[in-house]
Formats: sequence, structure tokens, C-alpha cells
Amino acid sequence: MRILRFAAAVLLAAAAPAAAQVDQQPAQPTQLLRLVRGGQLWTIPDAALQQFVDDGTFSDRRLRQLVKQSGWPEEALRVALAKPYAVDLVPLARFLYSPEGEAFLRQQTLAFRPLRGNQPDLRVEGLRSALLRSSASGTISVMALLRELPTAFVVDQQGAPSPRCSALPCPNPLQCSSVLSWLVFLPACLQAAAA
Repeated sequence: MRILRFAAAVLLAAAAPAAAQVDQQPAQPTQLLRLVRGGQLWTIPDAALQQFVDDGTFSDRRLRQLVKQSGWPEEALRVALAKPYAVDLVPLARFLYSPEGEAFLRQQTLAFRPLRGNQPDLRVEGLRSALLRSSASGTISVMALLRELPTAFVVDQQGAPSPRCSALPCPNPLQCSSVLSWLVFLPACLQAAAA
């Protein structure tokens, strides 16, 4: 018995430095949203979008550009990005795996493309898994969804516009085609589909 306690103590002591090294590694910043226009590829970090949602200020010029191109007043957009929608995971999963859900996911990923041309096209699977992971707590929001999107997801701003899932009229035409407009309608559409 004494030998077992000694062996356990040695193993714990040996593991402690390794655990300390893991804890000392800096956390990787969350890469929130990748966009491409022509030959330019950029990433809007989580912290930049969270800052905009929290206090309306910008630390990322591309985000400022996206907000201006959204067609929405900044305050309304900030509220919509953070708004949680209650969803039940089981009905949501049933919808997303149904033929109607598959068609919905195909339509909602038209503006996305893989980061590299030789990667398999997993847009539908990637969005579905992000939606399910982000709604596991019983709510879904744009901010939670974006944090779950695969980093290989890229919005092509010169391709097909991001189709909104809502048929509501657009007082400003940009509200029907902008990336941020697509995002703010998505949780509400999913809440309705899973009800």
C-alpha cells in the first residue's frame, strides 16, 4: 500500500510541471468572422465585435465598414447581435436534420465558401453543428453562433449575397443582403422553425 501511495505521489509531482506549462500558455483569441473580397481575406476578432455590442465603439475598421453596410441603425444592430432567443435543442435538431432543414441550411450558406479551394464543402454540416452547439444552453444568439462557426468558414462578399431567412420587407435595401443583416435574422428564424 505504501508503494502505491509513493507511486501516485511521484506521478502527481511529475504531472504538476506539465499542467503548469499548459496553464501558462496564452489563450488563443477567438476568430469570429472571416470575410473575403477579391484577393483580401480578413478576420474580425471576437473582442472587436463584443466591444461594439457592449459600448458601440469600434476597434476594427472592417467591422465599422460591415456595420455601415448593414442598413441598420447602430443601436438596433447592437441589440440584435446580443439578443438571446429561447430554443429547445431537440426540436431544433429535428428541424436541422430534416429535408426542410437541409434545404434551409443550404440556402443560408450560399454566401460562405471554404477557406481553401481544395477543402471539402462542409458548409451545411459546419453551420448545423455551430447552431446546435450554440443553442445547447437553451438559447441562441448571433454572438454565441459566431463563436461556434468553424474558422474555415469565409463569407464571400463578392459572391451571392447572404440570403435572409425572413420575408419581412426591407426599409433599406442593404437590410436584405448584408452579412450582419443575415446574422441578426437567423436566430429568430430558427426559434420559429423549432417551435
